[in-house]
Amino acid sequence: MKKFFQKKIVSKSLIIGVVLIGIIGVIVAIFATTNQQTVDIKIFFSTLVFLALTFIILQEYLIIFPLNKITREVKKLLVGKKYNKIFTKRLDEVGILAHFFNEITKAIEKLSTELKEGRRMSSELEIASKIQRGIIPQKPPKIPGLEVYAKTRPAAEVGGDSFDFIQEKDNSFIYAGDVTGHGVPSGLVMTMVNTLFHTFAKFYTKAFDIMVRTNEILYPRIAKTMFMTTLLFKFDHLKQKMSYVGAGHEHIIVYRQKTGTCEKIMSGGVALGMVPDISKIVKETDIPLDNGDTIIIYSDGIIEAKNINGELYGLERFVETCEKFCYMKTVEDVFKSITQEFSEFVEDQPQLDDITLIVMRKVPNIENEPKKEAPKAAKEAEPPKTEAPKAAN
Repeated sequence: MKKFFQKKIVSKSLIIGVVLIGIIGVIVAIFATTNQQTVDIKIFFSTLVFLALTFIILQEYLIIFPLNKITREVKKLLVGKKYNKIFTKRLDEVGILAHFFNEITKAIEKLSTELKEGRRMSSELEIASKIQRGIIPQKPPKIPGLEVYAKTRPAAEVGGDSFDFIQEKDNSFIYAGDVTGHGVPSGLVMTMVNTLFHTFAKFYTKAFDIMVRTNEILYPRIAKTMFMTTLLFKFDHLKQKMSYVGAGHEHIIVYRQKTGTCEKIMSGGVALGMVPDISKIVKETDIPLDNGDTIIIYSDGIIEAKNINGELYGLERFVETCEKFCYMKTVEDVFKSITQEFSEFVEDQPQLDDITLIVMRKVPNIENEPKKEAPKAAKEAEPPKTEAPKAAN
């Protein structure tokens, strides 16, 4: 019986038909052996009707009823109504259709769940992206003696690159950072560092102290595989002096206006979050600047970018580009020219990493220049005094 239900529907129908024909043959043979010359027509036709009904009922039970059940569930699926799984042990065409329906609905349910999860994650990423855009300044503040232009472009909805300007009393702190990877985890680390920099800048006047204290708080609170390279600059408004602390970031490019050439300065130090104490590793270093000298800060998304031929943009090419445009009148012009040259190199290649570029230029500090007194109004010329003529004797 089990083998019978494993057969194909056509085979089952043939078997049932053969069995019924055999039954009819047996009946005819019985009538023949009883020496009856004529068969009662009513009995004969009643037997045929009975056998036909039996055949129809069997076909209904074995084929039509299960197919109708599958069809009903398929219609429910197509119109978006609640459907039911079809449970059967049959291995024929009906069993195959039932199994196919169950697999299709399982795949649809999984896809629906993934779409809902995707929409949820997309919504959360959008929120995280808005938070990050709120942290990164849209335009730099006014810093006496310094012109700045900066922007960042994340490779994903949430990036690991960041920069900010922190002004406290007579100091401006400028930092650029790059967290490993990109996405939500990197964005969270970036947000933590930004908050810590702003907090410690209220209590410390040295970039060194801000960097060391930030690492001390950050290290035990992030995964060991996460860290952030950064450069923290301090510009003293009164002394008009620039210093920096490096934490494993890229080179600092300094364009000297007098020579028209760029210097490459190793940032030094170790990335935030790599070791518990960086006080013996990092140091604060002065960068002497004349009016017109320009500092360029960047992230590795620039120098590690490739063109269609797989060629790296590279540090040397970037330095040449800086020398080519740093003579320009404004830092915004310098920024746009460098980014334009970079874009022409990479063309339509996909951006694989976050990109940050900051251009800072030392300019005369108008606020500290002595004010020239307006020239005093010249006294109106008085007519010369003339003596009265003496009377003639």
